[in-house]
Amino acid sequence: MLKPDGYTFIFVAINLIILFLFMRKFLFKPITNLMEERKSSIEQGLKDAENAKLEAAEARKKYDEQTKNIKLDGDKLMNEARAKATREYDEILASAKRDALAVVEKGREEVEREREEMLRQTKQQIAVLAIAAATKLVQANMDTDANKAMVDKFIDEAGAI
Repeated sequence: MLKPDGYTFIFVAINLIILFLFMRKFLFKPITNLMEERKSSIEQGLKDAENAKLEAAEARKKYDEQTKNIKLDGDKLMNEARAKATREYDEILASAKRDALAVVEKGREEVEREREEMLRQTKQQIAVLAIAAATKLVQANMDTDANKAMVDKFIDEAGAI
């Protein structure tokens, strides 16, 4: 069996220290640096994901606000259109009523004018008939103007009744 001797122990210790220093310089530091870079990369990815999440939430909020504003604008436009249509309907209806009243009034005036014309013509015809009848009945020499005045007076008195 091997007997541990003092030199072997010292060489093994020196070899271990040298191996540790080489491993530290060429293995542990690059691995530690690689792990630090990976950790930084993961942390940056998490920060980016959180920022993207916040941006998405903000974009969603803006989208919802724009949608709400568009809906409000649409409702406002619809209400304005309804109000305008109601006003136009009322104006058209009022105009139609005015036109109808004007037509009715014009018709009444026309009827009244025709009635007066018919009354005038009827008075003239009655006057002519009355003069003819009176002429035949009286068979006297009266002048025509006096007969006409008498008939007009008779018609006026009859019309007043």
